Amino acid sequence: MSDLPDVQGERAQIPVALDMVGVSGLVKKVKVVRDGKEMTLIPEFSAYINLPREQRGVHMSRSSETIESIVEDVAYKPVEGVEELCRKLLERLLEKHEYSDRAVVVFESPLVLDVRAGEEEVKRQKACRLHVRGEAKRGEEVEARVFVGVSVDGMTACPCAQEMVRSYAEAILAKRAEELSLSREVIGKILDVVPLASHSQRCRGTLIVEVGNGGIDLTDLVEVVESSMSGSIQDVLKRHEEARLVRLAHLNPLFVEDVARLIIFNTLRRLKWLPDESVVEVRVESMESVHSYNTVAYRKATVKELKRELASSGD
Repeated sequence: MSDLPDVQGERAQIPVALDMVGVSGLVKKVKVVRDGKEMTLIPEFSAYINLPREQRGVHMSRSSETIESIVEDVAYKPVEGVEELCRKLLERLLEKHEYSDRAVVVFESPLVLDVRAGEEEVKRQKACRLHVRGEAKRGEEVEARVFVGVSVDGMTACPCAQEMVRSYAEAILAKRAEELSLSREVIGKILDVVPLASHSQRCRGTLIVEVGNGGIDLTDLVEVVESSMSGSIQDVLKRHEEARLVRLAHLNPLFVEDVARLIIFNTLRRLKWLPDESVVEVRVESMESVHSYNTVAYRKATVKELKRELASSGD
């Protein structure tokens, strides 16, 4: 078999370099063990390398060099974190493909965490989505950048609609002020205390951060996103829990822009260890309930840039 021709190693008929060649859609089981806690993920991998202009193809079919075998070999063993898995894949890709100097690994997976929910702090499962992306460049040593993030669903109530409802309620109460013995001051106090109607919707927040050489607790990312919404949704809600969620969400109405900015603010406050050069990416999409379209807010910047903006505003 060693006498078989190396077709991939032939000179390319059209000498044009390719940025990424590889495989996608590889589904593997990964076990993550960190701080004594075990988590099983079933991510879908994509793995790519760049191809020089002279070489015809990547050796994806060879058992020793195929990208699929690298994913299988590394992903099958327990790792301390998804960041470690990503870095290992990047290193092995470049190790196995000496003709390439850049590698990219992307994988996503459902992520189910144990959380305490509701007034009674009942233990329940929280489903969200994990995002991991790694980029490596060959130099004297392999330089790798790893980005880890989560997408979490929450609830928002619209501030604009609520203000219109408030104006309507204020006008109605003013008309009946004498009948109900209400002064303008009392009417204002009532409207400040009573939750006012608005349209609400599910909102999906995505936070991705560059983790540098260390790791990150996925629970921290989930809590940052979730705490930046009007309310935290659950798969199971008793009647009194549902009433409490709706009440609290309408006491904290937020635009999609508000949520994006809160995620940024809470990221800097909670993940203070992030280096200034780390990149933070935030995307929030509101699945509008009274419109036929969704609304989106997005920001990508370094920690240093975001800190400077907040400092200049006096926050």
